[in-house]
Amino acid sequence: MFHLHIVFCQIVNKKKYELCLEEYYQELFPYITMLDRNQRKRVRDMRRCLTIIAVMLGGFMESCSSPELALKMQTTGLETNCYLLYDPVSREAAIIDVGGPIDELLTVIGEGNLHLEYFLLTHGHSDHLIGVPAVRGDFPDAQLCMHKDAYVDLQTEREWAMANLGEEVIAEWMQQYPYFHKIVEFDVDTLGDPDVFLDDGDVIHLGNHPIQVMLCPGHARGSLCYHVDGLLFSGDVLFKGSVGRVDGQNSSRDDQITSVRRLYRELPDDTIVYPGHGESTTIGDERTGNKYITETAVDL
Repeated sequence: MFHLHIVFCQIVNKKKYELCLEEYYQELFPYITMLDRNQRKRVRDMRRCLTIIAVMLGGFMESCSSPELALKMQTTGLETNCYLLYDPVSREAAIIDVGGPIDELLTVIGEGNLHLEYFLLTHGHSDHLIGVPAVRGDFPDAQLCMHKDAYVDLQTEREWAMANLGEEVIAEWMQQYPYFHKIVEFDVDTLGDPDVFLDDGDVIHLGNHPIQVMLCPGHARGSLCYHVDGLLFSGDVLFKGSVGRVDGQNSSRDDQITSVRRLYRELPDDTIVYPGHGESTTIGDERTGNKYITETAVDL
C-alpha cells in the first residue's frame, strides 16, 4: 500500500493536475489489481476524498465528468436477462442475476480485464440465480448480494411448488420449457451463503457511481430493484407492458401494486427499465400505459 502512495504522488507531480482524477486512477490500475479487497476499498475511499479536495482547491474537475457505466446483456436459461454493468475507468463490475450460462458476459469480463465486485440478485427465484454456482468460484472477491427474505424463501421454493402447483403442472412445464428441469433439480445448497444481505436504501458503488437499492416486494418477498445513472434493473417487479405475477410463494398483490407505483412516483419518466425478462422500457411508458398497473388504474 505504501508503494501505491509513492506511485500516486509521482503521477500527480508528473501531470501537474492537468488530467482528471479518473485518468490518474486508470494509470494506477495495474498496481491496484495486486491488492486484496480491503486494500482496494481503501484506494476507492482515497480516490473519493481526493476528488472532494480537488474541487475545493480549484474546481479543476468541473470539465471532467465520470464516464457512463457500460452495460452488456445476455439472455439465458428461462429467457432470463442477465446484466453486466461496469465502470470503464475503475473497471469495477457487477452482474445482475445469473439465470444460466453467461459465457458472453464472462468473455467481456476477461477481455476488458474487469474486476467483478458483486453478484446482485433481484430476488430468490431459481431462474434468476441458478447459474451462480458455476461462476462464483472464479471470482472469489465478488460479493453475492440479495435480500434476506429472498434467501429464506429460496430454501423452500421447490417444496412450495410441489405442494401448491402439483407434479402434473410441473411436468407439463418441463415438457414446454426444456430448461425447466434444471430449475426443478437445482440444489440450493450449491449457491452458498450470501456475503451481503441488502435492504431498502442501501447504496453500493461501482467506481464513482452509486447504486441505490430499492426493496420492492410483491412478485416475491425480498425483491430488489437497482437504480443507477438513470437505469433501473427491475427483476420481475416491472416488465414492458406487464408486471410480475403474484401467485407464487409469499407473493402479494397489494405489495406488488405498492412497489410498482413507488417506482412510478420516485423515478423520472425517462428512467430506462431493464427487466428480468423481455425488452427494456421506460418508467414513463409504464406509468401511463402498463397493462396491469398504471399510475391511476389496476387490473391485476
